[in-house]
Parts: sequence; C-alpha cells; structure tokens
Amino acid sequence: MPARRADPQPRLIAAGATGDPFELTLYLKPPGRALAPPGSEIDLDDLTRRTVTREELEAERQSAFAEPIAALRRFAELTGLDFIDIDPLRCQVHIRVPAAIVERVLGIRMGLVEHFGALFRCPLQPLEIPPPLAAFVQAIVGLDERPYVRKLRSMVGGGTGTGLTPAAIAALYGLAAPRRGAGECIAIIEPAGGYKPEDLAAACQAMNVPVPAIVDVAVHGGRNNFGQNAQFDEEVSLDVQVAAGVAPAARIAVYFTTNTERGLADAVAAAVHDKVNRPSVVVMTWGEAEGLFPKQARIAMDSALADAVKLSVTVVAAAGDDFATEQMNDGKAHVDYPASSPYVLGCGGTTITLDGAGSAIASEVVWNDGFTGTGGGISDLYQVPGFQKSVTLPNSSNDGGKRRGVPDVAATAAAFNGYRVMLNGTPVVASGTSAVVALANAERGKPLGFLNTRLYQQATLLHPIASGNNIQNGTTIGYQAGPAWSACTGLGVPKGADLIRALTAVA
Repeated sequence: MPARRADPQPRLIAAGATGDPFELTLYLKPPGRALAPPGSEIDLDDLTRRTVTREELEAERQSAFAEPIAALRRFAELTGLDFIDIDPLRCQVHIRVPAAIVERVLGIRMGLVEHFGALFRCPLQPLEIPPPLAAFVQAIVGLDERPYVRKLRSMVGGGTGTGLTPAAIAALYGLAAPRRGAGECIAIIEPAGGYKPEDLAAACQAMNVPVPAIVDVAVHGGRNNFGQNAQFDEEVSLDVQVAAGVAPAARIAVYFTTNTERGLADAVAAAVHDKVNRPSVVVMTWGEAEGLFPKQARIAMDSALADAVKLSVTVVAAAGDDFATEQMNDGKAHVDYPASSPYVLGCGGTTITLDGAGSAIASEVVWNDGFTGTGGGISDLYQVPGFQKSVTLPNSSNDGGKRRGVPDVAATAAAFNGYRVMLNGTPVVASGTSAVVALANAERGKPLGFLNTRLYQQATLLHPIASGNNIQNGTTIGYQAGPAWSACTGLGVPKGADLIRALTAVA
C-alpha cells in the first residue's frame, strides 16, 4: 500500500456553497447524558448501570425530545430549513438546507474542492454548532461530501498459498459452541464494495456450514456494489464469510452506506438502534487515523456507540493495518478510530505459524511483514478508561502521556496463513479479524453487551503475544510486544474454549 502522504491534498476550486440542497443529520444531545468535555474521562459505569431495550430507550426519548424538536422546528421556519424526518431513538433529526443559505445559517465557510480527481463540497473550516442550536444539538454531519475512508483501513492484504478457511482458523483458536450463534444477529458496516451471494454459498460449502440468513440494509442510498473495486469487494466478502465461518447459525445484516462522514456515522447508528434485525454485535473493519476523523462525525458516532453500551450491543472495530504510524509520515504515532473509542472493543492483528501437521498454532507473533502490520498505540484524544486502569499502559510515543490504549484484543490477521475466501468465484487469501462474541451470546441466551470490562477483569482468558512490534520498516515509531498488555495486540488472543465458557457463565 502507498504511504498516506501520497494521497493528494484537496485543491480549492471555488469558495462558497452551490448546487443541490445539503441533506444533514443533526444529532441531539441525549437526555440525562452530558457530553464529556474533550479530553475528559468517559463514565462507562453510568452507561452500564442500567441497560435498556431499544423500545424502552425510544419511549424515554420520545417525551424528552419534545421540547428540543419544537425549538428546532421554530428555528427551521425562521431560517428556511426543511425537515425530512425525526428519529428520537437515534437522537437524529434529518434536515434539508438550500446551498444558498447554508453558510449563513450554520456560520460556516464552504467550498468546492478537487479531491482524487473529482469535485466535492466541503467545509473550509471546522464546524462549530451555532448558538441557537448548541443547547440541544451535539453534532451536525453531511456538510463534507468527500469520500471519507480514502483507502482500506481494515486488515486486508494479498496473500500467497492456499490459506485457511475462516472456519478452520476459528477451530485453531478453539472457537466453537453447540448453538453456533443461533438466535443472534451480527451487523457489519460497509461504506464501499459488495459481495456475491454465490461466493458466500461456495465459501460455506467449502467450510461445511450452512449458508446464513443475510440481509442488506441501505443507509443513505448505500448498496451492495460488487464489481466496482476488487479490493473493497475483498473486504466485504471477507467480513461476511468470516462471520459465516465463526458463527454459522447467526443471521448477518450488512449495512451498506455511502463513504462519507454522514454515511459512516448514520450507518453505525442504524445498526445499533435497528429494531427489526436487532444485532447484538456490530463489526466495523473500516476506520481512519484518529486525528483525521472529523470532529463532528466522531461526536455523532460516539453518541451511537455510547447507546450501544446502554443497549447491550458489543461493537468490535479493527485497529488498522498500517502500523503505529498509520503511514502518515509526519513523525508521529496514530491510532485508528473508531477502535480508539472507549465504547469499542479494538482488535489488533497477529501472524500464526502452524505445526507440522497443520492442525495447531505452533507460534504467534505481532503481525508485521514490513509493508503491512497491525495498528495500535496510545490515543491522542481519549483518557484512560476505567477498564484499562488494571493494566500497565506505555507512555505515548508522541508526548509521553497516558491515555486510552489500543487495541484490547487480537487475532490472526496477516496474509501468511491468512483467510481463504471466495471472490468472484475464485479462492483468494486475505487477512482479517473474526467475530466471536455472537457465539457466547447464543450460548448464554442473552447479549454480553459491553465486553471490555469483563475481558480486562479476566485477562487470563487471553494469551498475551510476547514477540514482535508494530514499527514500520524505515521508522522507529511504534510499540513492542511483551508478556502482558501491549499496544500491538492488547491483552492477546482468545483461549477459545475457556473464553466462551467463561463468558457464557456470566450472570
């Protein structure tokens, strides 16, 4: 993969906002939950103290949002905005703003920029919520129409050899349970690419598992767009086939969205709050270097992720595949968001070597092949969450500070002995992570919900990865593995049977 700074910088073509009206999502401030000031520690205990159902949360917000929504309607009438719809459960108000008035209404300078050879509208300065809205709106997304994730931010790379099926890799970790995920739904967020049902069927046949029930959910016009980009298609196919291999009896809901800040934030909210498919696990293998993730989109997504904790939905995010630097080439370390969010279980990557019989893992080290490797490090934005205060975190290589460490756990992710998946009728070897939480949920008959605290309290259920680093060739920036938690693989990889048994037994 090319270095990040090979990406062209946007070039201003014209100042001002022109063209079609903007469709924006306003995220309301959740009642009873104050927005944590930047850099402050997030109170996770407050969210886990009383979990609720989606229906209960919606009922609470229907009445609590009555006054803010009335105020928004008055603001819209005075300024010329159009209401599209309101979703109290997701804390969302969707509005349409004519381009001619968007700068005046929101106090923002807009422009038309050339980005990757195409033209997009985007803000020319960070957005601050206007005073009339700041009392009840915490984020506004949709002004920046540029493609959001500019290259793959998940653990995907071209492999060699025959590879291993996702089911075979799950077996190497001892990840098996009698119910195989029955009764659970795994949500997968996909802002680009697509999959072929025929590929999924062929992969399941090779793994000797049934083809899972799968549904595509469109967010802002997103769709299963197979055939436009082979790399993106590989990512989507990998996500779907890994879920099918690890938890073959679970249902899969794929939330296809647009590759924009609004598309990503709203897709996460759609999955977390979905009252039809009701996922208990949300998997997101796309992300961005924390410092590049737009502030408004991050606030919006954190709002939905906080709701996931309250709704007992486990969210898993990849720590990235570009080492501790995210190949930013600015002399600093960078962690990926949303893996760095304290509401998320961040997953790093390893490389496995098999024994002579090919039936067991002989050794496992940090994924680092010199050109791709696991992300991980210390957040620049989030303080040390309560669940990480029991481990020794390294100092940030940027400023020496102690903050949220990424990742929390790890699994095989390298292309060497990688995942064999079907892509357009052909087997390919890729790298990636796996979702296992659905197995424990099915065995318990009840979602585990926010898993981080339990894992840190029962760290012996994971095997630490003591060898390797996430330092890219040609740099000295990154972190070393060790006998305990590390900024490469977190607590380590699952002791599958022990982990599932322990989590299943949780009251």
